[in-house]
Amino acid sequence: MRLKIEKPPRMYLPCIVFFIFLSSVFANSPDSLGIALAPGKPHQYIFTNKVAGFWYGETQRPHQNAYQGYTAFEQRYINDYSLVVNGKELSRAMSESIVLYPDRLVRRYAPLTETVLFVDGWNALIVQVESRQPLRLRWKPTFDVSLGALNWRYQESSSCWIARADRVAEGRPRYLALAVVGESKTVQAKFEKAKKVKKKKRGKKTPPGLPDKLSYIEIEDLQNVYLAIVIDADSAAVLAKVKRLQNAPEEILSARTARIARLLKQVKFKSPDARINKAYAWAAISLSDLVVEQMGPGIWAGLPWFNNYWGRDSFISLPGALLVAGQFESARDILLRFSALQNTDKRSPYYGRIPNRVKLNETIYNTADGTPWFVRACWEYVRYSGDTQFINRIFPVVQTAMEGALQNYVDAYGFLYHGDAETWMDAVGSDGPWSPRGNRAVEVQALWMEQIRISRTWAEQLGYSRWAGQWKMLEERLQHNFQQQFWDSQRGNLYDHLNADNSPDLQIRPNALFALTIPQSPLLTSEQKLQVLQTIAPRLLFPYGVASLAEDDPNFHPYHHYPPYYVPDAAYHNGLIWTWLNGPAISALTPYYPQAAYQLQKEASRQIIENDAVGSLSELLETWPRAGETEPVISGTVSQAWSLAEYLRNWQEDLLGIQPNAVEGYIRIAPHLPEEWLPLKFRFRYASQWIDGVYEQNGSRFSLTLNRPPGSEPCRLRLSLPGQTFRTNTTIEWTGESLTAVLNDAAVTVNGAPVQMVEIDSLPALPALALANPVPDMSIPALQGPRYPLISPQEATQKPGGRIVFDLKDPANDDRGPNGKYQYPTHPQFKEGIFDLRRVKIRQDNRYFYFEIELRDMVNPGLKPESGFQHVCIAITLNFEKFAGVRSTKLGMNANFSVPIEYAYNFVIYLGNGYRIVNSRGKVIAEYRPVDTEHPLGFAEDKKIRFSVPVKYLSDRRLKNAVVLAGGQDDHGGGGVGEFRDVRREAGEWFGGGGERPSGNPNIYDLLFMRR
Repeated sequence: MRLKIEKPPRMYLPCIVFFIFLSSVFANSPDSLGIALAPGKPHQYIFTNKVAGFWYGETQRPHQNAYQGYTAFEQRYINDYSLVVNGKELSRAMSESIVLYPDRLVRRYAPLTETVLFVDGWNALIVQVESRQPLRLRWKPTFDVSLGALNWRYQESSSCWIARADRVAEGRPRYLALAVVGESKTVQAKFEKAKKVKKKKRGKKTPPGLPDKLSYIEIEDLQNVYLAIVIDADSAAVLAKVKRLQNAPEEILSARTARIARLLKQVKFKSPDARINKAYAWAAISLSDLVVEQMGPGIWAGLPWFNNYWGRDSFISLPGALLVAGQFESARDILLRFSALQNTDKRSPYYGRIPNRVKLNETIYNTADGTPWFVRACWEYVRYSGDTQFINRIFPVVQTAMEGALQNYVDAYGFLYHGDAETWMDAVGSDGPWSPRGNRAVEVQALWMEQIRISRTWAEQLGYSRWAGQWKMLEERLQHNFQQQFWDSQRGNLYDHLNADNSPDLQIRPNALFALTIPQSPLLTSEQKLQVLQTIAPRLLFPYGVASLAEDDPNFHPYHHYPPYYVPDAAYHNGLIWTWLNGPAISALTPYYPQAAYQLQKEASRQIIENDAVGSLSELLETWPRAGETEPVISGTVSQAWSLAEYLRNWQEDLLGIQPNAVEGYIRIAPHLPEEWLPLKFRFRYASQWIDGVYEQNGSRFSLTLNRPPGSEPCRLRLSLPGQTFRTNTTIEWTGESLTAVLNDAAVTVNGAPVQMVEIDSLPALPALALANPVPDMSIPALQGPRYPLISPQEATQKPGGRIVFDLKDPANDDRGPNGKYQYPTHPQFKEGIFDLRRVKIRQDNRYFYFEIELRDMVNPGLKPESGFQHVCIAITLNFEKFAGVRSTKLGMNANFSVPIEYAYNFVIYLGNGYRIVNSRGKVIAEYRPVDTEHPLGFAEDKKIRFSVPVKYLSDRRLKNAVVLAGGQDDHGGGGVGEFRDVRREAGEWFGGGGERPSGNPNIYDLLFMRR
C-alpha cells in the first residue's frame, strides 16, 4: 500500500521551536531539567502516560530485555523500533548527543534529530524525526509476540494502518494503528510474506495462512514527521486518536509539558546546589509518573514489572508522593479505593486486611504490615489536610481491621503474629521463603502499635468508649511487652523478629529503624535509640544506602545476579541495599547524627541524576562494587515509588523539618540543614493553604521567612531553630500573611519583636557514628555455590548421540489434566499447546543421557532469555533396573502428583529455567543453571526442548521405565528451575483452572509413560 502526501493537512512547528514556545509560557519548564548523557555510556529511561501505559527504553543501544518497549494494562505491545536512513541503519551508539528531558528524549545524529515524545493520557509511542534536507527513512517497529497475529490493513479515510491483536487478554486494548504525520512525499508499508501452511492429510481442513508480517514503513523526502503507534480498545477509538494527532499534534504533546510545569510550581525547591535542585525536581516528576489511573486512582509500586497496585508500597509512598506535593484529594481517593477492597469475610483468615496487591484480575491479602501501613497513611492524610470528616468515613474500615487482627493474629503478649513471608521481606521460591521472619517481626509490632494508637484515638474522638478502652489496654500491654521481649541489652539493639517458640532472632537487619521512627508513643528511650543507631550503622549504613543484612551474616549476598551460584531472589532481602530504607534511616539519624543524614540524602540526589533509570531511583543497589568498579550496580526495578517518595518525604519532614498538623491547628518547623544548602526556598501545603518559605543563615544568624495568601486561617507555629550548639524552641501564633523569625545567638525575634518564652536545649556531645564500608570477600558462603555439583553449559547442551532408549509419540490436545477439564492460565503468554507433549526421545551413550521433548507449541517471551523458552515445567522420572536403594512415586516441586507404583523412580529431573536432578529421597544430586543465551535448552521455533545429563549423576544401569509430565512453570519471579504452577477451580492470569478443589489439585496437564 502506497500513500502519497503532496501537502500535509497542517504545517507543524518543528519540535525545538514548539518546546521553546512552551518554555516561554511555563516559567517552570521541563527544558531546564535536561540531563545530557555521556557518549558511550548506555542508560535506561522510563516514562508513563499517567493512566496504564509506560515506555521503557535504552538511550544508546537497542532494547536489552523482555520488559523494554511499550506496555499498557500489564500487556507489552511494542518491543522496540529502529530507523534506517538512506539504506543505513542508525546506531543509537553513534548519536552525536543525547539529552533526556521530563517530556522527551532527544538524540541528534549528523543527518537528523530523533525525539521520543512522552504523551500523557494516550497509549501511544510517538517519535518525531526532523531533517535539514529531504531523506529516505525506513521505520521498523517490532511488536511483542504475545499479541499473536497482527493483520494490518490500510485505512484510507484515516491515512493509517490498523491491526487487531488476536491474543490479548480480556480487558486489554487490542487495536493498534500506525500513522505517519507531517512533511514528506510518499509513505508506504512493506510486508514480509507469511510462510505457507503445509497441506494436511486427506480429510482434514487446511487452516488459513498467517497474515503477512509488517517489515517497515518507508517515507520518502522526509523533513519533519511524527511516527506514531496508537493503541486503544476498539477500532473507532484508535482511529479517532490518529485523526486528532493529524489535526493538532501540539495539543496532545503539550499536555504532559503543562502538567509537569504545574507540578514544579507546587513542589518549589531551590538551594545553592543546582544538582540537588535538579534531583528534587526529577524525583517529583518521576514519582508523579507512577501515580496512575489503571484501576481507578493508584500508585504503581515500580517499573518495569510492578505496574500494579501494592498496598504496602502505596501507603509507604503516599506521604512523599502526594501529601508533600499537596495533592490531598488524590491521596484521599487512593485510600478510599483500597478501603473498598478490604476483606470483610469474617470466616476468612484475612478478615479485616487491606489488600497486599491489586492487579487487573487478582486481589490478594498476604501481608501482615499492609493494613497497619494503611491506617497510618489515613492518619497522615488527616494530619496534613485537616479533613476530619474523613475520620467518620474511614473509621468503620479501621474498626474492622482491628476486629480482624484481634480475631486471627494477636497473641497473649499483644503482638501481631504472621507468616514467614508476610512482611516487606517477602521473597518466596520453590523451597519456601528466602528470608523467613515469622512469626513476629520488629517493624510489624511498631506498625501494629501505631495502628492501635490511631484506632484508639479516633474511637475516643467519635465516642466509641468501649472500643477505645479495650484498645488502650492492648496498647499498654504491647508497649510493656515490646521492651521485655524485643530489647537486646547485650548488643544494644532490637531483635529483628521473634520466632514461633519465642526465641529471638539475632540477625542484624535494618528493621529496627522503623521502631525508632514510626510510633508516636515511643517504644524506646532516647538512650536506646542511640544504641540502636550505633549498633546497626557500622553494619548496615553504607555511604550509598542501607543494606538488608549485615556483611558478616552467613546468609549475606552482596550481588543480586550471580549465576550460576544462586538465583536473584536468594539475595533480594539478604544483603542488597534497598534505596527506600534511606527514608527511616534519615528520619532516625537527623535528630542525633544529621551529618550522616545529609550524606545519605546527597548521595541519593546524585543517584537520581546519574544512575538508571535516569531521573529516578532504582529499587536496589548491590552492596559491593563489582571487580574493577568503584560504584555498586543498580538492580531491581529502575524506578521505584517508595524510594522516590521517601527521598521527598525526608526533604520536607526531616531536613526542612516541616510537619503540619492541621487537625490540631499547628505546623512544627524544625530544620536540620547544612549551611552549604542555604539559603533554601521551598513550598508546602497546610490544609487549604499554600505556604512559601525561605531558610537563610549568616554566621550565627538563622532566619525563617513564610508567606501565604491573604485571608488564611490563623495557626500556631512550633519552631525549633538551630544554633551552633543548641536549639531554641518556641510556639507562636501566626495570624498575618508574612512572618520572619530570626535566631541570633540565643535570642529569637518574630517580625522584629523579641519572643520571651524560648526554651534552649543544648545539643549533647555524642560518640562518633561509624558507617559501613564495603569489604569484598569472595570466600563468603553465598559466593561458593551450592553443596551439590553444578553442571556446566557444555555438559548440559551436548549434541545428541548414542543409541535410542525410548522414542514415543503422544496424542495432540490431551493436555487437560487428570479430569480432562484443565484450563490454561488466561495470560496471553500461556499459549495453547505449551503443556501438550507430542513426542519424547531419550538416547544414551557411555557419557550422557540425551533428552528431546517436543511440545505442540512453545513460547519465549524473553523473561528468562537464557533458557530459550518460558512457562513450562517438565518432570522426568527415571527407574533403573536393579538399582539399589529406595524408590518413590511422589513428585515434589508443587506437582501434587504421584506416578503409579510400577513407575516408582530412582531419580527425577525437574526442568524449567535449567534443570535439577533429585533422587528418590529428595536429595539434590546436581543442577544445571543457565548463565547466558548461548546454551539454551528450548528452541521455540522448533517447539522442542533438548538437553543432556552426564551419566555419572544418574546410573549406567538399564533404564527400565520413565514418565514425562508437563505443566506450568512458576519461579515466583525470582529465577531458578521453579516449580509447577497452581491449578485451581477457576483459571486466573497466572494459575490454571478446572481443578476439583480450590487448591491442592494435581498441577500436571499432560504425561507420557515410557517402559520396556
